[in-house]
Amino acid sequence: MSKRNLLKGRSTSSVALEPEVAIAVIGLLSATADGEGITIEEEYALSEMLGSVSQFEDYSDDDFEELTQKVASLLEEEEPEVVIEQAIASLPNKDYREAAYITAILVVGIDEEVPETEQDYISELQEALKISDKRAQELIDEVFGEEEEEEEEEEEEE
Repeated sequence: MSKRNLLKGRSTSSVALEPEVAIAVIGLLSATADGEGITIEEEYALSEMLGSVSQFEDYSDDDFEELTQKVASLLEEEEPEVVIEQAIASLPNKDYREAAYITAILVVGIDEEVPETEQDYISELQEALKISDKRAQELIDEVFGEEEEEEEEEEEEE
């Protein structure tokens, strides 16, 4: 999705999504940013991420199944660009916007390869979510910094 698609003059639809659905939509569409569809790893990362976000802490398996169905039906009814615009517009505050961004970077980074198309997508998403470069870097460091430290510790133990 290029910037002109992600932010193309805002959706004409006034449909507001539930914030949880919006985060799931952004996560799901982030998994497809590389143009290769959703891999098992990306699907797993998305479900794990959603499970660890405070907005989803009380969700049961049935709730996640219902959420998945809502997202799937949205994507059947509308173009992805329209749905992601609705999702971004439906995030009520900074915490939700940051949760959506973290979900996106986790899903995109799960395969440890971030080609230029995914980098562009994440930059566009960051801008659309109104997250500063400094804050985006802090979030990336929080998410991936711990992983790198754990990997370094494992290597030292071997």
